Amino acid sequence: MNSIICKEPKTIPNKLFSIFIMIFAILSFWFEKSSLLTTVLFFCMGLIWLGYTKAFKITKDFMNEELYLFFGLIIWKSKLELKFPDYISVFNASFVHREEIDGDETRFKKWVVRFFKDNTHFTVLKLDDYNKALKIANDLGELLQVEVYDTSKE
Repeated sequence: MNSIICKEPKTIPNKLFSIFIMIFAILSFWFEKSSLLTTVLFFCMGLIWLGYTKAFKITKDFMNEELYLFFGLIIWKSKLELKFPDYISVFNASFVHREEIDGDETRFKKWVVRFFKDNTHFTVLKLDDYNKALKIANDLGELLQVEVYDTSKE
């Protein structure tokens, strides 16, 4: 194994929203006779929202890349500037999403995989599933030959 691709999965609300936009575009064209251009634009917007993903490719020689994918196909890649980590950590973190308009807050927890170097860190991945996060962290630790700390055991 010479590289590992770390890709965060799309959330269910994101998938549902993009599918809703595509269905809305088709139904508005079918029933309300909206313009073909508007229908195509909305459908494409939903399709792009559904298929676009960002990922990190971590390589053994640490020539890392940031990948932009469309339904799994690489459409753009760029060099990812990272410091080689002293260690990798897996931990549970709480996040808050605040709505600017009405002030509502949504709290959620994710398992985070981070590279740590001195006093800096880089978040490689955020997942809902602890076992997947730990497996990816252990695979990265084995690839880069650095220690992995699992804070869930503490």
